[in-house]
Amino acid sequence: MMSNKRYISLLPRMAVSNIRKNASTYLPYIGVSIFAMFTYFVFDLILKNDIMYHLPKGAYTLILVTIGFVLLGLIMVPFLYYTNSFLIKRRKKELGLYSILGLEKKHIGIMMFWESLIIYFCVMAGAIILGLVFSKLIFLLLLNLAKMQVNVTFTVSPAAVTESLLFYAFITALNLTVNLIQVGKANPLELMGDSRKGEKEPRHILPLSILGTCTLAAGYHIAISSRLDSTVFTDFFLAVFLVIAGTYFLFTSGSIAVLRFLKKRKKFYYRPEHFVTVSGMLYRMKKNAASLSNICVFSTMVIITAVCTVVVYLDMDTIVSSNFRRVFEITCFGNAATDAPALLQDVAALAEENHVTLEDEFLFDSIEVSTLKDGNSFLFWDGSGNMYTDMEFLLLMTRDEYELMSGTSVSLAPDEVLIYSSGPDFAEDTILFQTLEYRVKEELYECGISRKTPNSAFDSSYVVVFSDAEEAEKVCQVFQADSTKSHTYFYGFNPQGDDEDIDAFSAQLSQRMNTMPGFAGYSDHRATMADQQSMYGGLLFIGIFFGIIFLICLLIIMYYKQLTEGFEDQKNFEVMQQVGMSDVEIKRTIRTQISMVFGLPLAGAFLHTAVGMRMVYMLLGAIGFFESALLIGCTLAGCLVFALIYSFSYKRTSMAYYRIVRQMN
Repeated sequence: MMSNKRYISLLPRMAVSNIRKNASTYLPYIGVSIFAMFTYFVFDLILKNDIMYHLPKGAYTLILVTIGFVLLGLIMVPFLYYTNSFLIKRRKKELGLYSILGLEKKHIGIMMFWESLIIYFCVMAGAIILGLVFSKLIFLLLLNLAKMQVNVTFTVSPAAVTESLLFYAFITALNLTVNLIQVGKANPLELMGDSRKGEKEPRHILPLSILGTCTLAAGYHIAISSRLDSTVFTDFFLAVFLVIAGTYFLFTSGSIAVLRFLKKRKKFYYRPEHFVTVSGMLYRMKKNAASLSNICVFSTMVIITAVCTVVVYLDMDTIVSSNFRRVFEITCFGNAATDAPALLQDVAALAEENHVTLEDEFLFDSIEVSTLKDGNSFLFWDGSGNMYTDMEFLLLMTRDEYELMSGTSVSLAPDEVLIYSSGPDFAEDTILFQTLEYRVKEELYECGISRKTPNSAFDSSYVVVFSDAEEAEKVCQVFQADSTKSHTYFYGFNPQGDDEDIDAFSAQLSQRMNTMPGFAGYSDHRATMADQQSMYGGLLFIGIFFGIIFLICLLIIMYYKQLTEGFEDQKNFEVMQQVGMSDVEIKRTIRTQISMVFGLPLAGAFLHTAVGMRMVYMLLGAIGFFESALLIGCTLAGCLVFALIYSFSYKRTSMAYYRIVRQMN
């Protein structure tokens, strides 16, 4: 007999031989692990680069990359554990054979340790090499998207290398421990038969189906009924949790209920392609449900992440600019409004002196009043309550002031008003200011003062246009407001010219405004807009990477699903061929089975996306995106592109499945 030392000396070579013989199983796992660790390594390199802490406008980007780095780690651990479960499932028969042939479990454990060690070094070598080659390119992509200077030095931090090595060592140790426990607890015969062991039908199918339907419906209800307010992010995570749970329950219990129903339809069930498909799916119902629900969820993540990334990229300039009326803004209170002509002359003179051109000039007069809104009534606000959720702003204007601002002519009777709501439509025929009642002649849906955001509960304001100053004064008296002190004059414009000239102009204008009586504020929004571009650029970077990660996760799940089920069905098709099933019927059966298996998650993903886009629209509204037509168009295009990618993957996996089931003795 071979000595114990000889056994141990052979184990590393056996480990290498096992990986080589199972290349179709191991290579995809090694490939996706390299990609996962390459991404993790690059994120860590960016975070460990000292330049990120000193770049102008880099704070928001650094925060977003940090959040993405943490989320990446949280995703990678369960995903690589999940893919490892496919490997050990495929290897159990082989390991059982080793045990029957006389290899002790401790030797099998040592062999598995060597396999894990070899894979660990292959993965980390590939990830670090790719990271060193492409990290600077990815870093420059981040800087470019974030609108930061790109002529900076990128350094490689040894700490990032160390952390990446330790992170994947933890994942490898976790997977190896689980594998050793599974193999150690089972006897050789159980290992030999475990890969083909059927699953018990879960009990309580009807209650679980009802629970899944209710859970999914609750998630959909939250997504559809959500509003852009302080609870939108909480609602989002709750809706995601309910939809994922509902998807799993329905793919588990609902799919079994459907398969049972199809099995009872004898004309349908007793056809070769349907018989094998339905019986095969019932045979592995739990695992099938888990993989199908994962495919559905990852498909939804890919579509939504891609759509959000594209719409933010296409509309970034509008998103940033829409948060401000103009780049330069001047506000005056009280009697200063009467000096508006002098203010305009001073600004124009300073601009000419500094060779700056003023474009998109916008100015208006109004009286600002704080109120409480109840239906069509605006009530006196005494300062109590939450000013962010309870208080509404009224901007009172005369017909002359509105015509000067908008450039349009209107006609109003003393008891008539025009009204504009920056949030949800006012949608009332009359309006009450305490006891004063006016008839709404027309509700405006566009106004230069603020952007219309009908789904937003943030910063709601109302512009009310009266026939003359006397009517506006009546409303001020009702709300105990001094119309003179509350009178606001706004002047904004976008400067054009060289940066140095604009800087000099801005400094002189700020100094001039500080000496003006009634001056309330001067804002140069260029720095703030640059910060927002940096933040949204960081979001784009995260979106691009996570979209790719979700897609890779999806593809590898699809591949392993077909791989493992192909080996499980190989014997079934061999038996079916022996009893007379032709090669054409086998192909038709495979096509039917794969179409059912992969058609359901795709349909579910499209349904989740269609419902979820309502909430996505709310979330994007938090950063100033309200282009619903662009979102719908990108969603339809994203679904179409994803369907093409999904179909290509479906064809490739079906070919792999067919090759496996045709490898029959």
